[in-house]
Amino acid sequence: MRNRSQKIGPLGAGAIVAGNMIGSGIFLLPVSLGAIGSITLVGWIAVLLGCLILGWVCSRLAMLRPGGLGLTGQVHDALGRYLGFQSAFVYWIATWFGNVAIALAVTGYLGTFFASIKVPMVLAGVTIAIIWLTTLVNLWGARLIARFEGVALVLGLAPVLLVGGLGWAWFDPAIFRASWNVTGGSDLSAITASLGLIIWAFLGLESAAIVAAVVKRPERDVPLATAGGIGVAGVTYIIACTALSGVMPAAELAASTAPFAEVAARIWGPVAASILALCAMVKAAGTLAGWMLVGAETAEAAAELGLFPRMLSRINAHGAPSRNLIVTALLMTIVCISTLSATLGEQFSMVINMAVILNVLVYVYACLSLLRLSGEVPAGMERLRVRGAALVGLGFGVLIIALSEGWMLGVAALILLLTVPLYLLRRRHAAAP
Repeated sequence: MRNRSQKIGPLGAGAIVAGNMIGSGIFLLPVSLGAIGSITLVGWIAVLLGCLILGWVCSRLAMLRPGGLGLTGQVHDALGRYLGFQSAFVYWIATWFGNVAIALAVTGYLGTFFASIKVPMVLAGVTIAIIWLTTLVNLWGARLIARFEGVALVLGLAPVLLVGGLGWAWFDPAIFRASWNVTGGSDLSAITASLGLIIWAFLGLESAAIVAAVVKRPERDVPLATAGGIGVAGVTYIIACTALSGVMPAAELAASTAPFAEVAARIWGPVAASILALCAMVKAAGTLAGWMLVGAETAEAAAELGLFPRMLSRINAHGAPSRNLIVTALLMTIVCISTLSATLGEQFSMVINMAVILNVLVYVYACLSLLRLSGEVPAGMERLRVRGAALVGLGFGVLIIALSEGWMLGVAALILLLTVPLYLLRRRHAAAP
């Protein structure tokens, strides 16, 4: 049981939300989006609006069910025990993949200083070490993680805003126009192709709702932290990435491995590029710490509901879900080894693709849950607003899933099918004397 001194307020929760989103994506996504063009600015705006709605859905659910069990408990209450189990299981798996992607980003930035890290086996060893070091930090509780995320957010934001801000002094409208759409297809197809990539940058929008158990006043602080965190992350992404699109042609962005560092090197020299790489590494580590907490809290909430084995549930003296953190780290280690690829880029793409589709699937469940629980909202404009937001968020989530690659949909379907025997086995075990 956690006491009030172990909990965090809206600023701490907002730091976790913004910190979880402003992670490896801000440093790596411009490379992937460079293959599409500066038209991705439209995609950024569209995804920001869609994610603000999804964030509002998650925070509204937290107000309707302020018991501190996050999305797992809300889906359980609204859609039943099986879908509650399924959403918890899917979200938990999504955090394994997403966390490995962030750990790989830390390793990648570290590789700018040590070339030997780029060897696949060495890369895997360093990534696994980062996972376990972050687990140890998490065992000291949410307050330490909130402080770590706050410091990492400042360190990560400072160079990005500096490069993105000063980059406007070198912004060339001709470069931006020439790079508008380099796909060879229509503008609509280019925009839709960018949505799935961009959504990776916003994963974590539900973090405040997920960690509601460690927030002092969830009914007030969760909506504030969610809207503020999404807003900070979205504006940061749009400013910085648009500036890069007017400084570096799309072809150069697509060929780069560290676009922000390259711009810093052009403006201030190689020393500045190294400093930025160091800040990026610290920021990604802070993001990993926050996401480890989110994944462990998801499993903790599921255990409290009886959906996951109670043996996994244990809160230590610092208020941290210690057993779930250790189990999550073990599973992340397995994902890291099983997805080992020839290059860091290949492995990174593989794990973020799976993280995106699984996370968005849970967002769809959240929208369905709000629709189901909307009858508890007083009749009138407020109920219409709640249902309208849930429907818009549902449509946005379904669109993102529909645009996913076939192999991703196949793996997601297999995971969903796997929940059937696991749920039946869990029910049988729970019913046993």
